[in-house]
Amino acid sequence: MSSQPLVLACLVGFLAISAVSSVEGLGIDVLLFFLPWSPLLKQRVGEVSLYTIALAFACLIALARRRFRVRPYQLAYPAILLSLTLLSKLFQGNAIDRGYLLFLFTLVLFPTLATSDCRRRTPFSLTCLYFSLGVISAALSAQLVANNPSIAQFINVESWAHVTRLSGYYGDANFYSAQINACIASLLLVLVKETSAWRRAGCLGLLVTLLYCGLLSASKSFVIVCACEIGIWAAMLFRNSGNGRRNLTLLVAAAVVVLVAFSTSAFQELLRILDNRFSYADSVSQITTGRSDVWLSYLDLLSRDTKLALFGEGMTNVTLDVLRNKASHNTPIQLIFQLGILGAPVLVAWFACLLKELLPAGMRHVDGWAVALLAVGVFMPWLGLDYLFFDELFLLPTFATRGVCGFSDAPPRCNGLGDSDATRLVGENT
Repeated sequence: MSSQPLVLACLVGFLAISAVSSVEGLGIDVLLFFLPWSPLLKQRVGEVSLYTIALAFACLIALARRRFRVRPYQLAYPAILLSLTLLSKLFQGNAIDRGYLLFLFTLVLFPTLATSDCRRRTPFSLTCLYFSLGVISAALSAQLVANNPSIAQFINVESWAHVTRLSGYYGDANFYSAQINACIASLLLVLVKETSAWRRAGCLGLLVTLLYCGLLSASKSFVIVCACEIGIWAAMLFRNSGNGRRNLTLLVAAAVVVLVAFSTSAFQELLRILDNRFSYADSVSQITTGRSDVWLSYLDLLSRDTKLALFGEGMTNVTLDVLRNKASHNTPIQLIFQLGILGAPVLVAWFACLLKELLPAGMRHVDGWAVALLAVGVFMPWLGLDYLFFDELFLLPTFATRGVCGFSDAPPRCNGLGDSDATRLVGENT
């Protein structure tokens, strides 16, 4: 509507919702719902998304709820990265920008938010519902209003306009479809444990809708990841012979629902576009839309520049002329390019500490199939995307860890809670 006061009111409302949900221990769930809307959560083009600001506020609220207590690794690893990245910026001549400071801030405080939400112990199925409805609402509404000049100005489409325009509010079809892959993996996981026929039907309905939203992007990576997810899910259904008949019924029902959906005109047109894109993919470079060539260019540069390989660019969002000003399109390569061989293990160690803290203290068994399904759905798209400067870098691993916890045999307690919180939680559950 081109109304700045109305936009401002909506943004303030979003911040209020995020703050209240953080106080109630639902910060991650609500942030996942709004993640597909994040490109629009700003008042002017070029500004930082208010979504990132909301994530920072949620971390501060969680810090206050935890009486300003933090774990040692929340300070130690960011301090090491601060030293290494400042040294790298000095070598490379890169400036200290706002994104760099927000990254360090999130490293220090995000574990507090993630572990504080453990007290609520929201069922993973409900977290999946939040995320899925956020994706679906953004994708379907974008079909109606994305071409509106007041909205289109926030969607930075660099190429393939006839494809990426059908990517929710993102300018990149692969970032959009990666969120859908994560939702599909989580819903398939929920279907394995769900026993209610009505809830299974609801999950299948959400899956078909997500498939439609994903196919809108005409993303080859979406199809490849989705095929891997379905293969792992089918294997999970038959690992327990005791539920063989019920799981076979579920598999047949899912196949029938998907085949009927694919036979409709809405899906037929999308499948035709995908078939056309795959028909031109005769080599690895064409299948990856030139990404494999970019990967080789980055690896070649790192092998020739010892200083860059050791220290990286110091978390500076830059592209180099020698790399044809192209991003790496690969998170592991981007990790080395930005933090170097010295800094990358530090960030990996930080994540290892966070995920260990999110896992229940008494967990004795981890379902390997669940880990594989979530790893494919959440992390496989990272091989073709640069996530180091995006909020997904923190939110999606937390989301995947919740799914793993949902398939564990641990008591309802989180490592991130103090003794008094854990005792109160046990009393509430009893």
